[in-house]
Amino acid sequence: MILLLCLLSRSAGAQQPAGGDRARIQSLLAAEDARGKGADGTSPIVSGLENNDTLIRRLAVRAVGRLQRPDLAKRLVPMLTDRIPQIRAEVAIAMSQALRDVKRGAVENDSTRLNVRTAFRALSGAIRTESDDSVAGVIAEAMGRLPLGDTAAGHSAEQAILDRAGSRANFGMAHGLYWLGLARRVTGGLSPSGDSLLRRTARASNDPAVRRIAVLALTAAGALDSGTVMAASRDRDPQVRRLALAGVATLGTASRATLVRRAFADPSPSVRIDAVRAARVGSEPPDCALIERAVRDATSYVALMAIDALGSPCADSLAAREALRKAMTVPSPDRAPDHAWQRAAHALVALSRVDSANVDQPVARFARSTRWAERVYAATAAGNTGDAETLTALARDSNENVHEAAVTNLARTRKHEADSVYIDALASGGNQVLLAAAEALKGSTNPAALPGILDGFDRVSARRSENARDPRLAMLERIDEMGTPKDSARLIPYLADFDTTVAAKAATLLSRWTGSDVAARPMPLTRPDEPLAELLFARNILLRVTMAASSGGGSFTIRLFPDEAPATAARL
Repeated sequence: MILLLCLLSRSAGAQQPAGGDRARIQSLLAAEDARGKGADGTSPIVSGLENNDTLIRRLAVRAVGRLQRPDLAKRLVPMLTDRIPQIRAEVAIAMSQALRDVKRGAVENDSTRLNVRTAFRALSGAIRTESDDSVAGVIAEAMGRLPLGDTAAGHSAEQAILDRAGSRANFGMAHGLYWLGLARRVTGGLSPSGDSLLRRTARASNDPAVRRIAVLALTAAGALDSGTVMAASRDRDPQVRRLALAGVATLGTASRATLVRRAFADPSPSVRIDAVRAARVGSEPPDCALIERAVRDATSYVALMAIDALGSPCADSLAAREALRKAMTVPSPDRAPDHAWQRAAHALVALSRVDSANVDQPVARFARSTRWAERVYAATAAGNTGDAETLTALARDSNENVHEAAVTNLARTRKHEADSVYIDALASGGNQVLLAAAEALKGSTNPAALPGILDGFDRVSARRSENARDPRLAMLERIDEMGTPKDSARLIPYLADFDTTVAAKAATLLSRWTGSDVAARPMPLTRPDEPLAELLFARNILLRVTMAASSGGGSFTIRLFPDEAPATAARL
């Protein structure tokens, strides 16, 4: 249970727009929030693209990208020459966003829509003529994100970025090469010139963020070499040192051991966390001595990572098991009492993977814990040991997190032998339990499965909660799998569901069952009128989250960014 307390404060520095402009901004933001399906459709967004006001124009461009509508995005191409640099950058981002769902290599002949070829041609021309280096970087990133379909297009995009970058890349240019590196299976990866530019940037840039993205890009491109790894491992920025560990496989045995040993002694916990992963690279099974030592690290996150890693084979399995047993029994050094249980719980799960025959007693102890989180770990450990009795008992737990863990692990170990447990779980009020149960019933032949799913689907749908989309879609998958045309009457009401995705899925299913086209006619939930334009100019909006005692207590504060996401800020 979580108790939320919203704290709102605003500084006097935000310039409020005039009344007319504020009304236009409000309608534009509302149209974006409604995904262009509100009373005004996309008209406020389209008209905003031609508005003389810089802010309105920029918000309209951003909205086009967020709607991911290639038909609207075709209007953006001429705006790559807008006189305002921020708008030119926003246009590049929106063009790549609008094409996000286009499949690589897809051929589109509709001239009314933005396609990949048109976007690439426009962006590659813009990067050559762009006068602002930071905007050129954004254009480079947008080019890299395009769903380019072959090596010729990938190499052309890379060359356009290299021509603009010269001897050293800025953040956006390195980021563009990173996206091209990620797509190397389709686009052929980077050329030696691209690799060389990233290596120089990783070593010589004065900006740590640029050095980080350069190392990431080399990793994505499969070009992180030993020289760059060693140089980055000594970088003054801890994140660069951490990222360097992704390349330990490029080093010889002695150099790798030296780098990993140094990483375990690094003052930054983030580096030590990745040192645990790096220590397992190389021989199989690895020498886990450094990992065993890290189980006693003063930083909990490092210790937990080390404990989890010992759940995989080690060269000295006896020593690894002993380290895990100590972690379960030796008092935790954590100063926060609410965290003191974590090391033992992680050790239980890790030990259940490598010594499953000797964890029955600790599993039983954790399963009886008054702390629900410990019971979740007991369910995971019981899944590793195949302890169906414990899992069946935990599947009756009143805590939904425990219930979900038990169902998930029963499905993993007992599969359809436990179908009756999954069917009972369909009566749960927890979305995560419903999702786990629906997925566990995939392929079931139990005659009670379909009635249980149909009833569960009706119950969760009656709550009219947008957060229930995942379990509802999973249930529809099972209905599709198990149902027959005689079940059509149960689904017809959902053609008018409040969730457009659920309505579309119901229509597709009914069309197949009936052999005729059935159209969805969703009726989205009525959204309250939120002061989006007012929130856009707000400052210092803070959300204080106070945890209930049953969740461990404590509180933390979240800073919201209404200028980036006014609708989300309004709902929170």
